[in-house]
Amino acid sequence: MVTGTSSLRITSPEGEVTHRELDGTQLSVGRSAPDHTPDIVLGPDPQRWVGRLHCTLDFADGVWSVTDNASVNGTLLRRGGSTSRLVGRKRLQHADTVLILGDMTADGEPLYWELTLLDAHTTQRAPFGPPADVPAGGPFLRYDWVSARAYRVVDGTEEPVEGLRPQGHQLLRYMAGRSSGSAAVACDHGELIRALWGGRDEWPQHRSYTKADLAGVVRAVRRCIEPDPSAPRILETVTGIGYRLNVCPGTSAAAPSGTSGGAGHEGRGT
Repeated sequence: MVTGTSSLRITSPEGEVTHRELDGTQLSVGRSAPDHTPDIVLGPDPQRWVGRLHCTLDFADGVWSVTDNASVNGTLLRRGGSTSRLVGRKRLQHADTVLILGDMTADGEPLYWELTLLDAHTTQRAPFGPPADVPAGGPFLRYDWVSARAYRVVDGTEEPVEGLRPQGHQLLRYMAGRSSGSAAVACDHGELIRALWGGRDEWPQHRSYTKADLAGVVRAVRRCIEPDPSAPRILETVTGIGYRLNVCPGTSAAAPSGTSGGAGHEGRGT
């Protein structure tokens, strides 16, 4: 067991603050679901921004670390004045804050759960590297994980995407997160349905989600991101499989550990 010198200050998207003593060697963080309750429950979460097992905190060699568990919406880490998307496992230092998207305003502003480590034994700080430059060409989509904003890049010119609804953000975050640094990522219908509405056991009674529901979200996203929504070039249809998102090559470094960026996973969420 770990002594009571380490704790988490947990701030909800509404600003409510609680504290949790880190008194074990591993803690799971996520939302509750049928037959599943993580050690630290972030909720209520009716929109399922938070994953069932979103991330894990573990204690080894005298320090705490955090690992993103291939979550749909990703995990951010704020250290000092820098914030970056968490990839894989990262050692935590005193005052580091783990950010998990918990809600979004009607205007598209992200609201985060903040989990701040309070540990007097870890005081070193190190800055993250600068963001990658936006490449010329396009059309591409660049998704900024820190600000939860999407940008359209056409002929080297970048402009913010306006008017995205929360489900549109979820779709883009999921697909951009599956990119491994290449210029495109494809996901099948079942995978995207599960990303937006969860598994069948989480659907409302007498309600099912189909390709038609997914197509409605895609149409709304295209109206926001495409130069010409009638001839989509950023979010393309892959006939009989799903959809492909063209992202700025090299800028999404960072697909979550353990995820897959290609199509061909029939049966997930279907």
